[in-house]
Amino acid sequence: MNFIQKLRRFMYGRYGVDQLSRFLFYLSMVFWALSLIFRFLPFRRAYYVFWALNLVIYAFAIFRILSKNTYARTVENERYLRLRGKVLPKWMKFKAENMDKSYVFRKCPHCGSRLRLKRVRGRHTARCPRCGTKFKVFILFGDR
Repeated sequence: MNFIQKLRRFMYGRYGVDQLSRFLFYLSMVFWALSLIFRFLPFRRAYYVFWALNLVIYAFAIFRILSKNTYARTVENERYLRLRGKVLPKWMKFKAENMDKSYVFRKCPHCGSRLRLKRVRGRHTARCPRCGTKFKVFILFGDR
C-alpha cells in the first residue's frame, strides 16, 4: 500500500480542507511572517505575540481538518462564508473604484446613487442621471 492510499484511509470520515481552513492557513502564514519581522526589531514582545497567534491559528486549522465532527465544521464554514459574502463585495467595489484611474466616483446627495465622473481636476457641476439633481463636485487630482 503506497502513501496516498494510507492517507486516504486515514482521512476517511474526517472533515478535510474547506474555505475556512484555507483562510486560517493563510492567516497563520501572515502571523508567521510578522513574527519573523518583529524578531529582529527591538519589539521583542510583539514577536512572541505573533508567534503564539501563528501557532494557535495553525493548530485550529489542523484540528478542523482532522475533526470527525463534520456537522460542527460545516456550520463553522457556513458562518465564515456568510461573513465573507458580506465583506468581499464591499472590498471588490473599493478595489475597482481605486484601480480605475481615469474616473472618480461620487454619491448623489439627493438619491444616494453612485456616479462615475471623468477625472478632470477642478470644480464642476454634475447632474445625477437618476433623479436629475445638480450638485457641485471638486476633484483635486486629475487630468487637466
